[in-house]
Amino acid sequence: MKRFVLLVFVLVGSLAAALPLGAQNRSAELDAAFQEARSAYNDWQRALARRDEGIESQAGERQASAAGGSRPNANYFARQAILEQDVETTRKRYEAAMKRWNDLK
Repeated sequence: MKRFVLLVFVLVGSLAAALPLGAQNRSAELDAAFQEARSAYNDWQRALARRDEGIESQAGERQASAAGGSRPNANYFARQAILEQDVETTRKRYEAAMKRWNDLK
């Protein structure tokens, strides 16, 4: 029984000695994942703001209609598609970063 108790103390002591290094690595990985998620979120929010600010047509993005008004042309819709694609790309990056962070927690 004494040998068993001694063996348990030795095993627990060796595990405790190994934990701080592993904990430091885990902590560093969590911090890096958090920073990436925060950066991705900020990028996503900026992309959303650019998309919302880009709703109004710019010079050269409207053409006259037969009824005397005007309507957006292909340049406007192409720019809107680019803005929307940027939002989607940054959203996916944010979701991937959050998944990595949550997996590490």
